[in-house]
Amino acid sequence: MANFFRSRRPKKPMRQSPVIGSDDYLDLLSKEFKLSPEQVLTTLRGLGYDPEHVPADQKDLLREILACKVHDLSSFKTEDPAYEEKLDGMLRDFDEIYIDTAPIIQMDWFLHFIADAEPILKRRKKKVLILEKTMEELHGLKDNPEKDREVRIRATIRPDLIRNLARRGVVRIGDTGSTGIADDHLVKLFSRIGRNENLLLVTQDRGLSERIVRLDHEMKARIQEPIPQTWWERLTRKEPQYQKDHAMVVCKLTENGILKRCYICPDCQESYYDEFSECDAMVPCSKCILVHKEKSEQANAANVRKEQQEAKRKEQEEALKNRATVEKRLEENRRKARILLLSALGVLLLCIILVLCL
Repeated sequence: MANFFRSRRPKKPMRQSPVIGSDDYLDLLSKEFKLSPEQVLTTLRGLGYDPEHVPADQKDLLREILACKVHDLSSFKTEDPAYEEKLDGMLRDFDEIYIDTAPIIQMDWFLHFIADAEPILKRRKKKVLILEKTMEELHGLKDNPEKDREVRIRATIRPDLIRNLARRGVVRIGDTGSTGIADDHLVKLFSRIGRNENLLLVTQDRGLSERIVRLDHEMKARIQEPIPQTWWERLTRKEPQYQKDHAMVVCKLTENGILKRCYICPDCQESYYDEFSECDAMVPCSKCILVHKEKSEQANAANVRKEQQEAKRKEQEEALKNRATVEKRLEENRRKARILLLSALGVLLLCIILVLCL
């Protein structure tokens, strides 16, 4: 009852994020995408925006919306020719490039990646493969009330852009007969086609990334074994054949659409992301490398101490050997001295006897 009559503090009003009016973005977006102000406003209203009260933190999202609607990604393309050459080297050797659902709706990173990769893909005659399952997931996300508004908006505008990219020959929407969980389907798909093709998967899912990396490592270990021969091949002593080495690489999109490759440390079994490199993805992490370095330094120090102790022991043994030799020489000298003394005494005694006899 005391709590009931106790005066309650008034609740603080919830802070509302600042908003911007159409004057702050309309002219800029109209010029950038070559649209009339009415077209820009109509597009925003179609996605549930009040053009006069747009949240200030979603100003960049407006550029994404219009870029996807007019299919113009030129403003997302990098101006660094060195990165274009680097990306070309990353995509050059892959036969198929798959992209998962999460990277497509992760900020504007997908737009940056496609804008940079499009000329490379066309020149190399390659395509980004997006599964029908991914398109279904995007359709489900756009009406999911549990997701943030930005996620729902991106899930709404990305499919139209993807279909346009498919018409332009940049994307291929493929049906690989996926049923059940998409991650399990991708693992089965990669285990089947990864024997004959080089595959790249772009996903933000760390668990899926680890499964594909381990699968690739296992397949690389198996190709070191020769292909079983028939009895005729064994009879004719045909040289053993080995499977060709193919790679399955997993990357995630980061800011500005830059790819970071997934690696797994064979020591601590933890996954991490680093610069793209053409190697087996089972690479020690920086933490384990430091541990190895410390252990190596400790082992080297122990070896140095052991060598020093061994050298000291040899010196002592040599000193003991030298000391024993000196003692033997002294004893020999003493023995000779005793012999000489006895000889002298004998001679003296003989002389005395001769003198007495005479």
